[in-house]
Amino acid sequence: MAQEIEFSIMGASQEGIQPLLEQFEAEQHIHVRLRLLPWDSGWSQMVKMALYNDGPDVSEVGTTWVGDLIGMHALRPFNAAETAALGKGAAFFPAAWKTASQYGDAHVWSVPWFVGSRLIYYRPALLERAGVDLQTAFQSNQNFGQAIRKLQKAGIRSPWTVPTGYTHTTLLNLASWVWAAGGDFTSPDGKSTRFMEPAAQEGIQAYFELGRYLSEQVRHLNRLEPDNQFLADDQTAMTHSGSWLFCTARSHPELSGDNRIAVALPPGASFVGGSNLVIWKYSHNAEAAVKLIRFLSQSAAQVSYCQTIGLLPARLEALGDPAFASDPFWQVAIQGVQSGRSFPTMRLWGLVEDRLAGGLGAVWSDVLADPSGDPLPILEKHLAPLAKRLDPLLRQG
Repeated sequence: MAQEIEFSIMGASQEGIQPLLEQFEAEQHIHVRLRLLPWDSGWSQMVKMALYNDGPDVSEVGTTWVGDLIGMHALRPFNAAETAALGKGAAFFPAAWKTASQYGDAHVWSVPWFVGSRLIYYRPALLERAGVDLQTAFQSNQNFGQAIRKLQKAGIRSPWTVPTGYTHTTLLNLASWVWAAGGDFTSPDGKSTRFMEPAAQEGIQAYFELGRYLSEQVRHLNRLEPDNQFLADDQTAMTHSGSWLFCTARSHPELSGDNRIAVALPPGASFVGGSNLVIWKYSHNAEAAVKLIRFLSQSAAQVSYCQTIGLLPARLEALGDPAFASDPFWQVAIQGVQSGRSFPTMRLWGLVEDRLAGGLGAVWSDVLADPSGDPLPILEKHLAPLAKRLDPLLRQG
């Protein structure tokens, strides 16, 4: 009888992963029972696994969750031999490998699986009609704001669309504006917040000032609704999303000619996210779990799976595959990951991210109630109290 382990992945579909698991079973005689977890409730389910020491042996986790799971003492570290067999840090995107460990800790707690950067999608024909210079429009927060103003002035129905409800996506998007202004969200040691410092506030303010250019029909879209709006409406000029959007767009033949779309990097460093693979501390099948992670981390497996989900392999050598190396779009996405930044892998980052998601959602609510107003007092109202609550917790950590 084959040995069995359980593996959880994020998402609603097993498309793409099941053939790989069947290949792994044939080679290693280890059966993998698959569990699908939705992104919306995935973190709460991870917390239960950590608390009750019960669940899968191996899990896909969001890169920003790793620090909190380390802090909960929920993960099994990879030993030196296992890390060496995976190729160590040199085998992976530097931004992805940073998420494998915690600040000040030499242990490797997770293995990068795939990565993605936040990208700006736009319709060149609409920007050119508005007199926007495509060479400079995305180079700074100021230039980006000017480009959107020109789109509105030219009568473009929807110059811009992004999520504006309670969603972590707002934080992922505005990170580029904060970093472009020279700001950050926490100190390097993770002991204090920095999003109320002047540079960070400048970037956050620049991002929320773009709310005045959201047309009525797109002001209250959330999660992936702006993606759908952008693809479906040829008068929506720009949006900010992940690399999966371009893959989806390729199945829409109508997106050609004057309706074609293009992609660019955001004004500041693109947020680099993705998923890592972890082994839970409670697993009684650690040896089999390590074998599964080694298999899924191989270039062939990463190329195969990433093409179905619209993200990039975390392993550098996989990028030499023609699927990525010869495609102009993927070259921009790769550039975004190479020049981008990730959030810190630190204890309590999950808490910071969750609280910021709520605070930024409240900011959007007030900004959209009066889009022409100054967002700075709104930031003070919602984010200053949040910083005061978080700082003592971070100091204790």
